[in-house]
Amino acid sequence: MEVGASRRVSRHLDELAVALPQRASALTRIFFARTPTGPSRTEVGLLAALSTRPYRITELAAREGITQPAVTQLVNRLERRGLVERRTDPQDGRVVLVALRDEGVEAIDRVRAEYRALLHEEMASLDDHEVETLAAAVDILDRLIERLGGRVR
Repeated sequence: MEVGASRRVSRHLDELAVALPQRASALTRIFFARTPTGPSRTEVGLLAALSTRPYRITELAAREGITQPAVTQLVNRLERRGLVERRTDPQDGRVVLVALRDEGVEAIDRVRAEYRALLHEEMASLDDHEVETLAAAVDILDRLIERLGGRVR
């Protein structure tokens, strides 16, 4: 690869490294601004994590990148609203796990459906090539997320 081409690629990578998180965050902010009822962004993150399996508070804190006391407050709030519950770990009775209740599953399913509806409505105006480009971008992002050690879903 030529030096000039290498610099261009490096510049594009830098721009993408800044732009991707900004765009993902912007989509989320727009969604929550248009759907003010229901769980907050932080609560949705916790509910989404719990939709895969029960977690310890410490695991949730590490996964979500927030402090353990903050997760405890979130869990307390979600528990009061009947969305999550604390359970004893069947493999270690000393451990407490946080799990979704049926109401929590319904809440995260509702948020996901609203998000899909919002995006579907907007994406319907894109031409076929733009839709195919977005689909390819999602596949690429999935691979990147997996290489970074994250879960896609």
